[in-house]
Amino acid sequence: MGKKFINKGIVKVTDANVCEKLTEHLLGLLAREKEVTSRPLVFLCIGSDRYTGDALGPLIGTYLAENGVQNIYGNLDHPVHAGNLVEVTQTIFARYSNPLIVAVDACLGKTGEIGNIEAWAGGIEAGIAVGNRLPSVGNIAVIGVVNAGGQLGYLDLHSTPLAIVVKLSKVIGAAFLAVYDLFCLGEAAACRGTANWGKVRPT
Repeated sequence: MGKKFINKGIVKVTDANVCEKLTEHLLGLLAREKEVTSRPLVFLCIGSDRYTGDALGPLIGTYLAENGVQNIYGNLDHPVHAGNLVEVTQTIFARYSNPLIVAVDACLGKTGEIGNIEAWAGGIEAGIAVGNRLPSVGNIAVIGVVNAGGQLGYLDLHSTPLAIVVKLSKVIGAAFLAVYDLFCLGEAAACRGTANWGKVRPT
């Protein structure tokens, strides 16, 4: 508690133009990173399909892979979770020189925060909701609030409706895809202009 978030933005999954808003905020966060144009962009999608609420990251990773995005860690077939997060993070730093890591994970919050998507400059401390203390990972953090949190985080994640997780995954996945398109395809993609960001929306 008491953690300070840098350049934190919050959108609701039901907001109008939610993908455009999230994409623009993510691009703004990326633009503030040092040597942004020369660093490999890596998506670290944290979570597991063992609990409905914890499947947000793997769903996003699977969506990105199906749409041709490179440098993804964490999907439904090969999830990144508390048991292997440290090992996967070490692999990323061994494989890429000065990677720019966008980390995403599910989160428990208050009842009124369910459906919120939050993004900020800095890392994610995965596992806090269920009592795990893992190292902070990522240069940019994105979380989706999937359920209200109580004293038993695992039960809250287990009882999370699949509908909200899928809705959040589609919005975040679409925003990540737009960011990847603009960030990794260079001038050819950038020439399409910011007006096109909002055209990448959930299907």
